[in-house]
Formats: sequence, C-alpha cells, structure tokens
Amino acid sequence: MTEADLYLFDVHGWLRIPQVLSPDELAAANAAVDHHADRITIRPNDLARESGTLAGATGRGDLGGMLTWEKPYCDPFRAMMVHPRLTPYLESLLGPGFRLEGMGTITMDEGAEGFWFHEGGEPFDRSRGFLYRNGRMYTGMTNAAVQLSDVGPGDGGFACLPGSHKANFPCPDDIRLYEAHQERMVQPTARAGDVILFCECLMHGALRWTARHQRRSVIMRYNNGVTSEGVMGSYTPPDFHDELTPEQQAVISPPGYRGEDKGSKLYGPKQ
Repeated sequence: MTEADLYLFDVHGWLRIPQVLSPDELAAANAAVDHHADRITIRPNDLARESGTLAGATGRGDLGGMLTWEKPYCDPFRAMMVHPRLTPYLESLLGPGFRLEGMGTITMDEGAEGFWFHEGGEPFDRSRGFLYRNGRMYTGMTNAAVQLSDVGPGDGGFACLPGSHKANFPCPDDIRLYEAHQERMVQPTARAGDVILFCECLMHGALRWTARHQRRSVIMRYNNGVTSEGVMGSYTPPDFHDELTPEQQAVISPPGYRGEDKGSKLYGPKQ
C-alpha cells in the first residue's frame, strides 16, 4: 500500500483499487455469471428495513457457489481469491496467512431496493474491529468488492459513512435507515474491474439502484489467519481442494497460528 493508500484507508475505512481485473479476467467472470444467471435468487424486499428512502420495486439478487462451478466458469473466481493485485493490500491489513471467509455475487436491477446501513465501530466486535498499533493498521473482517460492471455517480449500490469504523458512539436509527444526514454518506464510483476494499466495521449498506444496467459485485470476505466466523468442529477441505494451486489452498485453510513476523528474530514459524 502506498502512503496515500495507508492514509486514506486509516481515515475513511475504505479504498478504491483501480483495474484489479484485466479485460480478459473481467470478461471471463461476467461470462460465468451469465452462464449461471438462472441461479440468481431475488430476495424479498427485506433489506431496506421499512426505510422509505431505501425501498425499491424489487429485491437484490444473490448468487453463490462460484468456487464449485464447473470449469472453466469457476476459474475466474478461484483466481480472484489470491489475485496478485489484491493480495498486498490484504497482507498489509490482515497479515500473511489471511483467510477467505466467503464469496458471493450481488446483482441489482434498475429499481432494486437498498440495504440499511449496518456495522460501525460501536458496539465493538472483536472479529470485525479496527486497531492501530506501532505504525500499522490491524483490521478484523475485511471485504473486497470486485466490480463486474460500472458504478457511476448516483447509480446506487454500495455506500458507506467514511470514518465510522472508528466511531465511539452508537449510530441513531434514522441515520442507519438513510432518513437523516444523507449528505454524510458516500456512494463510491468505480469502473468494471476495480475493487472497493473496506473493513467490515465501517458502517455500510447500499442505495437503491437507479442505473439501467445491472449492478454486479463479487463480495469476498477475508479475515486474519487465526480468526474465523464459520468453522466449528473438524475442518473438512472442499471437494475441489486438490484442483487449487497451493496459494489458493492456503487461503481456504482452517484458522491457526501462522508464525507471523512480530518484529523480532525471536519470532518465526511455529515448530
């Protein structure tokens, strides 16, 4: 991360990383979504939480299972897990040995409802928090939203309250429902292939989608190597484990101590 990246992420809690996907990678990912479009599930209008300013004519579309799709349609998403343009950012925030918690694709057609603003620095969640110590940021769950379509000014979709990852007071409900202080919210613009990187404890949601083209965002949720929100009992590798590269296998491994360098020669890989 550059000095500007570090400053802006620390202050705002989110960052746009331009042109993470190449044109060929972008085309392959969109082709895979097109091929599985019949599997998109349209949610009931349940995300706006009765907010008049976020309500829409239809629900959001959810599509999962991309890592299990048949080849070649799974390949673009397996490659995204440890994309060389994205990995340095994740290592800066989560440390070596970061883990993928989950992946899904969000679609929104014109008029789709928004999503009430959730999370925030207060109350503190130890698996999703934000901490600064000794010149370094430490984040809990951190999300990478890979944009498969353009997001222009006023289109809607992902939005957030910059700086709210450091909040010390609970957020009033009328702000969470986008019924007050709307001018404080930011809806980032992005081009297809860009990534919006944000810590989960940043208060975020989505505005009603107004563009004529479909919103497509692949959401990848990461955590540090020793934290997990979904593993209980014994870990069983997925059926496709042996089809992955060593780097891809590492990012879906169970949580455990990675022996991250702590700034002293006394620390090293656990023996």
